[in-house]
Amino acid sequence: MARYREHFTLDLHDIDRIERAIRIEIAQHAQRATADDPDAEGSQGEIRALNHLLAKIFHQKVFYSQVNQTGVPGG
Repeated sequence: MARYREHFTLDLHDIDRIERAIRIEIAQHAQRATADDPDAEGSQGEIRALNHLLAKIFHQKVFYSQVNQTGVPGG
């Protein structure tokens, strides 16, 4: 049986494109949810799932900041 790959080699531009595509998808679902679209029923759940996916991507990022002379990160 095939297994899923656990590690990917994506650069920053790839991840940025993925995040932008997810945000566009969220916007499309939000427009359906506000309009009288028959598919609007599942849009709220899809928006919630896509936001959860964005959060998972965000929490895997490692942010670096410069260290001041005091040894405390600057922000």
